[in-house]
Amino acid sequence: MKKYSRRLFLQQSITAAASFSPLLGILDALGQVEAAEINGRYKAIVCVLLEGGADVFNMIAPTNQSTYNDYRQVRGNIALPRNSLLGFAHANNNGNNPLAYGMRNNMTRMHQLFAANKLAIIANVGTLVEAVTAEDVLNGAPVPFELFAHNTQRAQWMFGNATGTVKEGWAGRASHAFYASGHPAAAYFNVNIADSNNILQMGGSAEAIHFSEAEISPNTMKTFGFGPMSGGGDLGSVYQALYEAKQNDTSRLMSALANKRIAELNRPIELANLFDNVENFNGFNSGVHEVGKSLGKQLELVAQILSVKDNFPGQPNRQIFFVNHHGWDTHDSDNEHQAGYLSDSLGAFQDAIDSMGLTSQITTFTISDFGRSLTSNGNGTDHGWGSHAFVMGGAVDGGDIYGSMPELRKDSPDAWFDRMVPTTSMEQYLASIVRWFGATEGELRSIFPNYSLFDSNGLGFMKA
Repeated sequence: MKKYSRRLFLQQSITAAASFSPLLGILDALGQVEAAEINGRYKAIVCVLLEGGADVFNMIAPTNQSTYNDYRQVRGNIALPRNSLLGFAHANNNGNNPLAYGMRNNMTRMHQLFAANKLAIIANVGTLVEAVTAEDVLNGAPVPFELFAHNTQRAQWMFGNATGTVKEGWAGRASHAFYASGHPAAAYFNVNIADSNNILQMGGSAEAIHFSEAEISPNTMKTFGFGPMSGGGDLGSVYQALYEAKQNDTSRLMSALANKRIAELNRPIELANLFDNVENFNGFNSGVHEVGKSLGKQLELVAQILSVKDNFPGQPNRQIFFVNHHGWDTHDSDNEHQAGYLSDSLGAFQDAIDSMGLTSQITTFTISDFGRSLTSNGNGTDHGWGSHAFVMGGAVDGGDIYGSMPELRKDSPDAWFDRMVPTTSMEQYLASIVRWFGATEGELRSIFPNYSLFDSNGLGFMKA
């Protein structure tokens, strides 16, 4: 296991601060006070980024003979065999999805969770500037900036806004609503498990804490790079003394920066006993040919952190976790491995949550850069727009499809050429989760600035 010196830890802290906490954001946070609901039982939301753009049309496919024939014709050589699909019954409570569907045959754990009403499908969701139809887009209606570009569309999902006017992650903005800057729990509201591509938690009342190794040792934080024995020396003492001298500086900016750095320097000591009595879990695996940190190991670490959540300073009653599952940009291949590994990893994670008695307190959900093209490029699929998302947990009204499934056929009325036009905005989807998390309607409009342009009645997939 990699060990970190205090100097390296400080360097990483400085780098992260420069990347994710602009100085003006520090000042902005000083005036924020929490108003969202943080009383009652602990709640956490876990965001799983399917980085690269998930081909959900090869994860969920129609099973009725006629609609399957249309699907097979338009998907060509990458269509899933009809007899391989894991058919499922869904409630169709919104009346928009009367047809039958099935999951890919290696998504057995997600299929089981759906049948147990712990998993829901959010159909055809994506980035939108305003509510549009495919016909509107063909007639010149506005679409998100750089619509098919990975970095731009991924950023818009993390900003929670497709207008290009927002430069702070929506989880960062959410932190303002739940914990004021300086609150002892604010530093542990946003927890980053991923190794890259996290602007979701940028900004906010405190910088996200980054657990940079997807492994921990029971009863110690020292090998993780935290803890009073992880380093120090004369230089570290001088460095800290300089900031301490500026804590009450007449410059509001300097004072805010100094206090922020002092909190970061004290964090190793605060977290020295975080993983005392941590629980260990079975069922997580590292996958095959995974790039970066494997999803299984990331989710295992989230579960372990949740097992010691009461050890955090300030005992935060709300937390947002971010994990990143790489490898979904399937221009040259099918997503068989990715879909199966996602299913297995989510199943293992839900097992861990259930074993801790947190079933109704943890909600896990997916986002992705965009969907994929409806047609094959010969080997895989190209960048698309609308996609399906998955939401999991005991607070989810599962076993159903929310929103409206698009018609998967040649010349589909739901497609702009061969890219599905979203019928549900990311704001509607994400706001439904953050509302359950405790945000008020007014706070949702602040967290998601474009929210008021879409139907705000909620999609109905979260229980009260």
